[in-house]
Amino acid sequence: MSTTALGRRPFSALRGGSLAEPRLPQPIDALRTTADRVDRAVGVHPLAGVRAWLDGEPARDGIEFRGDELAAGERVEELMGTAAALWGGSAHANAALAWKTYCYWTLAPVVLGYVAARRVPVLDASNAVFRVAAEAPMFSVRQLRPRFLALPHDPCASHPGVEVVANEAVLLDRLRASVFEGHLLPVLDAFLARARVGRRTLMGSVASGIAYGVAAIAQVVPEQDDVLAKTFLEAFDVSDLVDVSTDGDGRLVYRRRTCCLALTIEGNRTCSTCCVQSDRP
Repeated sequence: MSTTALGRRPFSALRGGSLAEPRLPQPIDALRTTADRVDRAVGVHPLAGVRAWLDGEPARDGIEFRGDELAAGERVEELMGTAAALWGGSAHANAALAWKTYCYWTLAPVVLGYVAARRVPVLDASNAVFRVAAEAPMFSVRQLRPRFLALPHDPCASHPGVEVVANEAVLLDRLRASVFEGHLLPVLDAFLARARVGRRTLMGSVASGIAYGVAAIAQVVPEQDDVLAKTFLEAFDVSDLVDVSTDGDGRLVYRRRTCCLALTIEGNRTCSTCCVQSDRP
């Protein structure tokens, strides 16, 4: 049994013929449990970049970019350079795709925590690290310190790494302040200062990142997919950048109102959720 599996057992070890003290619940437990369900029901791809963080595994080899470095305008060209090496597009397309990737993996843990237990990991720029690696998962994100926002009735409310907020409205406000205003917006501004790409295009990737995360994660919880998506989109003021609805099974479907510019790299083949329609297969 791996050390990760041992750490997830309800009792950590046998001592002197008797069971050790039960492992106290940790804030990340509910997120991991929901991620496990997503892996089984939907697939591993939507949350592959947060699995190492969820499971407490050591970071693999790769290039790390701290959120506060990028927010300060440092190493943005280096991050865009990784996109150029991967996709080989124009400078503005590489910037748009680097942002789209960074944006989604920064949002994925926040969406996961909210949907799983209204327990949101704090991922402001000072507490987030983005990693680009040669092996899968190529992109990943993790916290530097275990910090969470939670509601008063949360079982982990007394945990030292948890900040308790009064209600869901305040939770959404604090979520926006930490991951959006305190992280994504300054990084977005740093991208805009260095690449000829429009703000609306980049903000469209905030909207699509939220929609994609909800579409995957909400499948394993009883809440309405479109209600969850609209809650997040309105909290981030990007509801005008993506159209959301549900299919016959109640699953979220969405379409961007902006293009991420991937079509300029992939021979005019568009993403399935793109606003640009193509007749090519």
